[in-house]
Amino acid sequence: NDNRAPVTCTPGQPGQQRVLHLELKTVAHAGMVGFPNAGKSSLLRALSNARPAVASYPFTTLKPHVGIVHYEGHQQIAVADIPGLIRGAHQNRGLGSAFLRHIERCCFLLFVVDLSLPEPWTQVDDLKYELEMYEEGLFERPHAIVANKIDLPEAQANLSQLRDHMGQEVIALSAVTGENLEQLLLHLKVLYDAYMEAKLGQGCKPLRW
Repeated sequence: NDNRAPVTCTPGQPGQQRVLHLELKTVAHAGMVGFPNAGKSSLLRALSNARPAVASYPFTTLKPHVGIVHYEGHQQIAVADIPGLIRGAHQNRGLGSAFLRHIERCCFLLFVVDLSLPEPWTQVDDLKYELEMYEEGLFERPHAIVANKIDLPEAQANLSQLRDHMGQEVIALSAVTGENLEQLLLHLKVLYDAYMEAKLGQGCKPLRW
């Protein structure tokens, strides 16, 4: 108040200039992985308030969309809709390996399979191959297999064959009708709790939204 126009100054010092490259290492807790038109965007819309574009042509999703799934006790799980992969994605085909990097940044994975297509287990095999070729051990992260489009007639016949080939639990649901969506929500919470317990056991601070 008493020195409104100061005339004093201090000697200047040489400045510093740096070029920093920052990389986001985490996109979401869960990443939905699958081929184009497997129904990942529709599933994210059914699980959360996120509103990614949904259409009947491939590559509707060109960038990851993150939705928040709410549970009791104010717990929130972030789920990312990863753009669809194609065979040869690790060789930069389709949308390229840049989108495989988004998968690397998720804590656990949801492999979304189009159950209406013939031999749906080949989708899981192809996804496993692409992930392993990109980064060894990536497919071994905690994951669940989600068989979408169970509401279609041809999907019913493929479900038992898919379960026989996979030898593990398969969550069959319909993102459009909401059929069996609760089972996925329960399993998603199990994956999240296991992630939290593992991080705490390692002495790390778990990622929270």
